[in-house]
Amino acid sequence: MRENIAARAIDAGGKLTVKSALNPILWLCAIVSIPGLCTIPFINTVPIWLIILICGPVVTAMLGFLILLTIDRDKLQSEEYQIRKQTLEYMQQKGQALPSLGNDAELITPPELRRLLEEEE
Repeated sequence: MRENIAARAIDAGGKLTVKSALNPILWLCAIVSIPGLCTIPFINTVPIWLIILICGPVVTAMLGFLILLTIDRDKLQSEEYQIRKQTLEYMQQKGQALPSLGNDAELITPPELRRLLEEEE
């Protein structure tokens, strides 16, 4: 019975891929805060612990975003972007020529990565 419920939940949620460092806390916001907000109308006196439980993930997500924005902006980018950037940096360190992208440069390399590479040259 439990396995059936878990299988349905996984199918309903689809495949979860982490795109940035904030995705796990954003999922926590959706899992905890939204149901918590939905229960408030049914409670006569809202306990303080419920308010903290509802606001905690949201405040954590906002603080995390601000910290990453000031300290390490690359963590806010997708995993694909980070892998491409690391690959190009590795190739430059080894002295290999950067791959020729031709007219498809916009499709293959994000604009931020191209700007970064142009600044290094």
